[in-house]
Amino acid sequence: MQNRMKKYLLYAIGEIILVMIGILLAFQVNTWRDNDIKAAKEVNYISDIKSNLQDDLASIDKIVNFNQQKIAKCDSIFTTMGRISDPSVYMPILNSYMFFITEYYIHASNKTAFENMLGAESIDLISNDSLKLQLSHYYKKDFTITTQESVKLRSRQFGDYVALEGFNRETILELLDHESSLRPISEVSFHTDEKFYAHLFSMMITTQTQIDELLIIRAEIEALIELIEGQEFS
Repeated sequence: MQNRMKKYLLYAIGEIILVMIGILLAFQVNTWRDNDIKAAKEVNYISDIKSNLQDDLASIDKIVNFNQQKIAKCDSIFTTMGRISDPSVYMPILNSYMFFITEYYIHASNKTAFENMLGAESIDLISNDSLKLQLSHYYKKDFTITTQESVKLRSRQFGDYVALEGFNRETILELLDHESSLRPISEVSFHTDEKFYAHLFSMMITTQTQIDELLIIRAEIEALIELIEGQEFS
């Protein structure tokens, strides 16, 4: 009886051990599977985030290129006003520039992939702590305020001022093919108008400041892309 009891106990213990080993193996397999799923999700989200960052680079390059042309045209207006005092000569030049120099672009980052990840998962899905921190910092920025808002404001102010103070009989006839009782073009005096120069100068300065700030952001984006490409999942 004692021998049989010993054998039974050993058998029972062996069964228990086998069951525990099976549970541990199943748990480990599930862990591996979960890790594989998380890794695959991370790859997909990071790939989409990288694509969004590249969209941001394209947006910044477009705005910087536009702003450089805008500043060049504003500088040309300064030069023109310094050389020509006849409004019948400089107003057609100014009018030809107006639709371009009163235009502006505001950069806003493409957050689609990052926000999709946060909505479906968690930022902890990103395994690289440095990348996680830098992406969080980048996507917390609000690009629609400060200097970019000033660019919009200064561009509108300049356009409104020229429209208000520069309308004249000849310009309306040229642009709209309408006769009017407005003052003649000879009475326009932008070449000696301090407010005109102040609005033009303010618009140039804020436009250049926007360029400078966007180039800083551009360098930050490039660093993020480089960090992404340095990972095993790139």
